[in-house]
Amino acid sequence: MPHLMPEQKHLERATAEALTPREKKIWETLRQEIKGLTLDLWGTILDDTHPPTDTIVYSEQRQQFLLNELRHAGYHISTEQVRAAYKRAWEYFDELWLQQIAFEANDGLQEMLKYLHAELPHESYRRVLDFFESYKVPPLPLEGVVPAIQNLSEKYALALISDTAWTPGRRLREILAEYEILHCFHALIFSGEVGHTKPHPIMFARARAGLQLPAHECLHTGDIQRTDVAGAKAAGMRAAWIYRPVYAGKAQEDHGPDVTVASVAELAKVLL
Repeated sequence: MPHLMPEQKHLERATAEALTPREKKIWETLRQEIKGLTLDLWGTILDDTHPPTDTIVYSEQRQQFLLNELRHAGYHISTEQVRAAYKRAWEYFDELWLQQIAFEANDGLQEMLKYLHAELPHESYRRVLDFFESYKVPPLPLEGVVPAIQNLSEKYALALISDTAWTPGRRLREILAEYEILHCFHALIFSGEVGHTKPHPIMFARARAGLQLPAHECLHTGDIQRTDVAGAKAAGMRAAWIYRPVYAGKAQEDHGPDVTVASVAELAKVLL
């Protein structure tokens, strides 16, 4: 039986009064012992399921931008070839991710050019890389997450632990500042800046160092059990799983979260 694995009705819970006696006890312990919160980014704070985030719209824009630069450089390459190269770049991301190695836009672009047997002049390469790293329209925050983080930051020390792909930490900081939550975090840990991805212990160790708190006083919240829950538990932290039973088309293996919530907004309601 999965540890505190939610039934559908758990998604409707928004207050402590709706919890079972056992769950109330767990939450009461967390409220008494937790002093710091670490949060995942994608699927936890920022929406990763709708364009123009890293899905259909912006993926096509990236591919078209690269195609234009390649043709300008004299290559006769089709849209289908660039699409296949972009797919290969994501496969490369998955390969690195499973090895807990960070992926950056430069890695993806290099892999695409290798697949296409192509090279770009320096200035052209820099233009493509900048486009791949940037969001012309930033991804949206999930419902209720901005006020939840602002409220949580008044009681808890907060840190962000995020795996990154095409968009580097410096761009993501700009997005968090635009939504007026950047200042809420004592530390921001991005895989591209660390060199490893979750569940590698260094990601969680750096967040705890930024919070200056021992592991048992920290609660990590994220939506992917393999990376967020497993990584936090291995680091000696508590773990809250945002209920997302299917990720990338596969059911998530249970890694024993301490609690399960529907969102950061629900987490704030129960903790506060």
